Amino acid sequence: MLHKLPAVVLTLAATVAYGQEIYSWKDASGGVHYSDMPPAEAKVRTLRKAPLAPEKAAAPADGRPAPPSLAERELAFKKRRASTAEAEEKANNERTATDARQKECSEAKAQLLAMQDGQRVARFVENGERVVLDDAEHEAEVERLSKYVARNCK
Repeated sequence: MLHKLPAVVLTLAATVAYGQEIYSWKDASGGVHYSDMPPAEAKVRTLRKAPLAPEKAAAPADGRPAPPSLAERELAFKKRRASTAEAEEKANNERTATDARQKECSEAKAQLLAMQDGQRVARFVENGERVVLDDAEHEAEVERLSKYVARNCK
């Protein structure tokens, strides 16, 4: 098992080194330097570009558009995912609103039926006292509920 460890370590190191860019530059005394990190003040020449991060590919000669880069594909994927999440959220909001309207309608219809059958209705006033509706208030409430059901419960 241990005899395979150096081969694995070398393979991993070579993979990491292969994915880096290499730069060359001359210092003030004329000495040539090579590194994976270029200095900011020197004129740098790139000897090898990283194959893991390719530049945008040129368009093919036959006039077709160039295939999208990895970054462009990832951006398009994120946009699709965001629009899908937005559509799901909108559908959930609409479903919730529809359910609430249906519940309100069923409650209003049940209350209207009870009032039309002659059931007496009481209300609570500010001081917490319970007051039974008289006939005029009862008819007004039946009329209000009828209009609500006709307007909102189709």
